[in-house]
Amino acid sequence: MSSVLDDPETYSKMDPDGMLKAITEFPKSARNALNNTKKVDINIDGSTYDSIIITGMGGSAVGGLLLRDWLLDTLKIPVDVSRGYHLPAWVNKKTLVYAVSYSGNTEETLSQYMEAVKLGCTVVCFCSGGKLEQLAKENHQTLVYFPKGQQPRAAIPYQFYNLAGITRRIGLIDDAKWDEVNESIEVVEIMCNEMNQEVSSDVNRGKQLATEIKDFVPFIYAPRLFESVAYRYSTQFNENSKSPAATNFYPEAFHNSVMAREGAEEILGGLCAVIIHDPKEYPRLNKKIKVSVELMEETFGKVIMVEAKGESNLARMMSALIQGDYASAYLGLLYGIDPSTTESIRILKASMEN
Repeated sequence: MSSVLDDPETYSKMDPDGMLKAITEFPKSARNALNNTKKVDINIDGSTYDSIIITGMGGSAVGGLLLRDWLLDTLKIPVDVSRGYHLPAWVNKKTLVYAVSYSGNTEETLSQYMEAVKLGCTVVCFCSGGKLEQLAKENHQTLVYFPKGQQPRAAIPYQFYNLAGITRRIGLIDDAKWDEVNESIEVVEIMCNEMNQEVSSDVNRGKQLATEIKDFVPFIYAPRLFESVAYRYSTQFNENSKSPAATNFYPEAFHNSVMAREGAEEILGGLCAVIIHDPKEYPRLNKKIKVSVELMEETFGKVIMVEAKGESNLARMMSALIQGDYASAYLGLLYGIDPSTTESIRILKASMEN
């Protein structure tokens, strides 16, 4: 295994803003988020709404995607995530809107917020400050705070568990489903103890994944429950590792992307298929996944399995997510890159300031 990831100087020199530290603090941040939502002044009856739309961009959208996937098997109203300047046409006064922007200044989220206000929607705002905080106060709307001073993508435990906590507070998550929350944090805590920067590469799955993926373009494959997790992998490889990445989902992949294995050898040799495996997946689907993995092993440069852990859906989702977060940060370090930098995003934002 690479000694670079076991050298303490690597982190002081190449991770000065503490991306690995933020990842390791996931359980603590999740518990802080849940405690925070208990203190929020909110008087909303979730049963009066026929849909939920979560507006957000980048890291601020991922919490909503995770909430959508987690509640898919229990919540009787649809949850959708809107990433753009405009709300879908179906949004109306019976739609509960969660406006999520870590900075509070994301222009796309602010645009959708203004549309929601014009439609007369109930809006709950999630931010660390900025324009969204100002507007929420002016319009007397529920306001949920994120802590300041983090990269939005590093604040994912606050984003997801704040969204989950508020959804619980308004009566849309029952006791049985809510039990998954505690297990998810406990499982992630165990895994953080196994994958933090002080743990040797010999027994550190996060470091091992990064070493295995290095020099390949990761293509992430996952079943439906893990769609948002797979998307998180892709964006984390983009931002933390500065690497291209793509996602595919089972069983849809059996009807299209499986054909990629028949492509040109010079292209496929540079690809690494990262398979998120759910041991509790529908047996028939797992059988087809096994066959597809065998097919990819014939032509892809590399095929890697990531095992989800835990009993509940949420625990397995978060166990897979934390492995990807660690792997992406470690991969950035292997490439000699500070995982926290966002220069290209900053340039794009600056181009729109005027």
